[in-house]
Amino acid sequence: MKKFIVNSAILSPKIDPRECGAGAPKMLVKAGVKDVKIRGCYCCSSEGRDIFVVEAENSEEVLKAMNKINLPIASITEAEEVKE
Repeated sequence: MKKFIVNSAILSPKIDPRECGAGAPKMLVKAGVKDVKIRGCYCCSSEGRDIFVVEAENSEEVLKAMNKINLPIASITEAEEVKE
């Protein structure tokens, strides 16, 4: 599985970024998504955005999964972790 950094678009003012970040993995499971896993989330409440660390086979699968849970996406970037 490849790793991706997924930046949400600015969320609706009705959506709390912390709640969205915490709930997104559960929403993927509830939607029946099995091939995309959220491994971490960083919230930016002041900007109303979330940044997810996601594992999947490709960016198209990530986008399809996020669309399934109605999460607006600004960008998806394949990334590799660099360890010291």
